[in-house]
Amino acid sequence: ENKLTGTIEYRPLYNLRVLSSFDVSGNQLSGEVEALVAPSVKYANFSSNDFTSMSRFEKYKVRSFQTLRCCDVSNNAIHQNATDILEIIAPNIEQFIASNNNISGSLPASLNNLPK
Repeated sequence: ENKLTGTIEYRPLYNLRVLSSFDVSGNQLSGEVEALVAPSVKYANFSSNDFTSMSRFEKYKVRSFQTLRCCDVSNNAIHQNATDILEIIAPNIEQFIASNNNISGSLPASLNNLPK
């Protein structure tokens, strides 16, 4: 078990073109979660840290960043509105886990449009 502390400098990770899994769970990392850490990441696990917010998933609009399928940000200190979080998530996400945080508010009405 690691005990990494501080924040993650994401910019150098963007160059890791074949990285498919990124797991920094179970540490003491803080700051902002940027789930799109590299162009080919399919699985990102940021659980059990001290992250306080999630950044916008703006890079998902770039085709090379549309691989993310699972993102786990559970057991952190994320303090954001549920609607705000769900509106910034990449549309190709298949599994998004955000339990045990400080997420509040209502779920967006757009969830009614999801396929059944």
